[in-house]
Amino acid sequence: MESSVVDGGDHSRLRQLNERAVLASVRAAGELRVAQIVEQSGLGRTAVEEVLSSLVSRRWLIEESPAIRGRGRPARSYRFRAEAGYVAGLDIGAFSVRGVLTDLDGRMLANARRSVTPETPRKQRLATADRVIADCAREAGVPEARVWAVGAGTTGLVDAAGTVVRANAIPDWGGTDLAGHFKARLVVVDNDSQLAALAEQRRGDADHSADMVFLHAGRRTGLALVLDGQLRRGAFGAAADMSALRGVAWEAALEYLHDVVPDEIPTVDKAERAFAAARDGDRAARAAVRKYARAMAVAAATAIAIVDPRLLVLGGAFSQAADVLLEPLAAELERLCPRVPELHASSLGALCVALGAASLAQDAINARLLSPSRGPLPQLSSRSL
Repeated sequence: MESSVVDGGDHSRLRQLNERAVLASVRAAGELRVAQIVEQSGLGRTAVEEVLSSLVSRRWLIEESPAIRGRGRPARSYRFRAEAGYVAGLDIGAFSVRGVLTDLDGRMLANARRSVTPETPRKQRLATADRVIADCAREAGVPEARVWAVGAGTTGLVDAAGTVVRANAIPDWGGTDLAGHFKARLVVVDNDSQLAALAEQRRGDADHSADMVFLHAGRRTGLALVLDGQLRRGAFGAAADMSALRGVAWEAALEYLHDVVPDEIPTVDKAERAFAAARDGDRAARAAVRKYARAMAVAAATAIAIVDPRLLVLGGAFSQAADVLLEPLAAELERLCPRVPELHASSLGALCVALGAASLAQDAINARLLSPSRGPLPQLSSRSL
């Protein structure tokens, strides 16, 4: 195997590169024996032993106790200390605040949801987000103080500083400084559809390297782009935002679904009821789903025509209705597009935004701790952030 480690130059710089190479190998594999690390890194055993000792002393790695089988010295193995800290991912929407808690390797340990309304005051919505983090920490049995970073996804346009510039769905949400609210921790903020696409690219079942249009379908609808394996936000974070375009009737499209459900059903449950009725063969419900799909297809077809992706992924809460929604969506796209990409339903469901937010926060931690410009790896702790 070709070595990714530089074998010359300044000794201090070389050691730093070796540490990062060994750490990356262990994190990618989950757990590795010393002999495997030697093979993958291209380093000699003595150099690997020195690097491992250093990484253990700075709390990046843990030496696992080997099982003793037969004669001879048992093989030692090492794993990344993913439980050193935790990451919260939030989806702050008009009707709910969802959250997940992951370890430093991105494994989800807990999730929580609290209801809000579009009219919920800003201060109360932010307090609900704080409570969702606390709910997740409690469910996972983790002290809140060990939550090192928060990723927040929200409806609307978000600037690079973490402030909501525009949010049509929530009356008082524009101007909210989300980064400032969570400032006690490392904080990253982005648009909800962008983060849902990031979650799909990192955690979904589709080809992670494929160009993708992500159709984020739920109580709110949005689009996002993954091109050349990277989420594309655009110059101002508004890439694929078609919510203001005439002819893109996302809000009105929900009424097609709501109109075939009895009035006494709560609004938050109406779309799910309509999909269930369509699944059971109700003619009015199936017609409503076709109308809804037609409205979704207009914006999706516009993005498809521009970037010519290999995949269109249906994500968000409505991806759970893919069995009745994908077929009419595909039919509409056939009518509108010269070439229809492969259609795929996300398996991440309603947690897609929160999971994407956690991934973004994980990236921020890695950038702080692992940047080559930082020099030697610090001790793995929140104080090093």
